[in-house]
Amino acid sequence: MLITTVAAALLSVTSAPQPTATPTPIAAPVAPAPVVVAAAPARANPRVCLVDEVTGSRLPIRTCKSLDQWRALGLDPLAKR
Repeated sequence: MLITTVAAALLSVTSAPQPTATPTPIAAPVAPAPVVVAAAPARANPRVCLVDEVTGSRLPIRTCKSLDQWRALGLDPLAKR
């Protein structure tokens, strides 16, 4: 075991690569052309939270989702009753 460890240490020290005489030039990075995308007008999609009172509990359950998510579930929390 000791002989294997010593042999591995000697081989790792003696097999170090030698530096080259002339370094190879590295090409300068080219910046990509900026892509211009017309911004769509921002649509209001507020976060709406509903509070449910659970019978038998003092702790209300608060559920928050975006307005689009509530409407996708078939519920419009901003509609007047």
